Amino acid sequence: MPLRPQDNRKALRRPVRRAAEVLLCEQASTVRCVIWDISNGGARLAVAHPLTDLPTRFTLLLSRDGRVQRSCEIVWIDKRFVGVKFV
Repeated sequence: MPLRPQDNRKALRRPVRRAAEVLLCEQASTVRCVIWDISNGGARLAVAHPLTDLPTRFTLLLSRDGRVQRSCEIVWIDKRFVGVKFV
């Protein structure tokens, strides 16, 4: 997995500090996370799960009922956060 690259985003991310969940498709289970910042194209997440165990692609549940969600692909990962783009 690539390390966190230089900041060359097309859209500015807004700080949000909002609870969400990562849907692990192969296990049909969820893992809690916090969205630290978000833009139209992606987000930075702090995930309550070993980052190395996350799949490359997953669904981010943005609402408690699961109606608002985004398909994500990991772009970078470091010791605390994972950067995703929305696909």
